[in-house]
Amino acid sequence: MNVLTNTRKQAVRGLTLIELVVVLAILVALVGLVLAFFPGLVGRASSSTSASSAQDIARAVQIHYTTTLSYGNNYDSLIDSTSGNTLYAKITAGSAAQMAVHPLTTNDVTALGRLGITQVHNLTMIANDATFNVSAPAATPLNTAISVARVGTLQTALQTSLRGNVTEGANPVYLLLGVNKPATIVGVGRNLQEAPVRAGATADENPSVSYQRYGLAFLVDGTGTARQARFLGAVTFGSTGITTAEGSLQQYYNN
Repeated sequence: MNVLTNTRKQAVRGLTLIELVVVLAILVALVGLVLAFFPGLVGRASSSTSASSAQDIARAVQIHYTTTLSYGNNYDSLIDSTSGNTLYAKITAGSAAQMAVHPLTTNDVTALGRLGITQVHNLTMIANDATFNVSAPAATPLNTAISVARVGTLQTALQTSLRGNVTEGANPVYLLLGVNKPATIVGVGRNLQEAPVRAGATADENPSVSYQRYGLAFLVDGTGTARQARFLGAVTFGSTGITTAEGSLQQYYNN
């Protein structure tokens, strides 16, 4: 009987103080290792998701054009709705530095119209919401009295990245539009179920702080009535600047 009792006591014996200290030390060391790699892991995850989402959006836009002969409509102009001629203030500083305001010309309007883009939504700043509910309720028809966002004329490296193998014509303008909820490619039964929101890796890429919808890039070039618009792909508006899907992949492997 005594032997059985002693055996039970040994079976339920807890950890000693020294054993607890050793276990805690191991756990602290493991947490330290994880935290050391955590910033890189977050950055890699963000870059990977951004690249995948940008590719999916570009594919959806191309499919939409194949089936409807339109690249979609009712995108965000990335222009502030109050002024009508300034960039939306909640675009990340790094991206805004690469952008400019572009007043549309008659030939620009015609060129975009051939792609099915005839109206846009300006953006309204809302407290604690820079992304989700900022598209103006009413769309603005494209005309020579309004502006949209463009890549800055001095951003030649970005223009080259966006252009890829496309040959640039005369008087090129690289226009940028945001893929919002009112866009005609978004919704049940459409090419995109939802308008994606980017999961950024830094504090200023929080959707409540900065505009984190994905964008579309178009090249408008040529002269006179021969001016044409071409879809180039989808982009992100991150803290380091405007990035293509390929650029996001490069960031992934560099993290």
